[in-house]
Amino acid sequence: MSSEIPRTRRRPTHRKGRPTLTRELIGRAALTAISRDGPTALRMRALADELGVSPRALYNYVTDQREVLALALGVAQDDAPEPRLDPADWQDSLRGYCQELRAWYRRHAGLVALAMSGQFAALPGPQPTLARHQDAVLEFLLRIGLSPEGALRAYQQMILLIAGFTEFYDSWHDRPPPGVDPSEWDTVPPQVRDAATRLDAPHLRRVVAEAGPQHPDELFGSTVDMLVAWLERTLEG
Repeated sequence: MSSEIPRTRRRPTHRKGRPTLTRELIGRAALTAISRDGPTALRMRALADELGVSPRALYNYVTDQREVLALALGVAQDDAPEPRLDPADWQDSLRGYCQELRAWYRRHAGLVALAMSGQFAALPGPQPTLARHQDAVLEFLLRIGLSPEGALRAYQQMILLIAGFTEFYDSWHDRPPPGVDPSEWDTVPPQVRDAATRLDAPHLRRVVAEAGPQHPDELFGSTVDMLVAWLERTLEG
């Protein structure tokens, strides 16, 4: 009788040149599709085509579109940056974390649209990773001297600032309209400049003409500085 220990059979990572289908792979593909086309455009057949499988194969892993969206949300939340916040150097620490969150939102551009859609309310609540990150940020805000009410308000303002900035400013550069070169823009996109020229809006026209170019990175930095200044005034008061 052989004493050789039987080897555990491992599932192949690829079949016919394609990655083996997994729930994580489905979630990542859905997240890519949402970032590119928006959550309302996500369809099971289109997702199956993107993964190179049949819809029947897809349904072996998920039951419906809602579960696919939940997988995408889970993948994005697990990819969120770890808060590395130092109360002893809270201003620069917060600035750095805001930059990391901005990069995360830009990588997953469909998150804001998903949060604004009616589909979001039916999805599960925050995953453990994101809940842990939220808890760490709130602990940081409490430790620098904010009240519980002030910490919650500061956290909400920070998320609104970053999510709104990536959706309304970064998107102009990250997902430009067809035929438009974003390297030729500054903060103001071409359609706004055209409107300022054509419409009876003298103050808008003056600001657009005289304010000068401001790259989104520079604008985001000044916006975060205003958040930090607001927190400094709150702590002093």
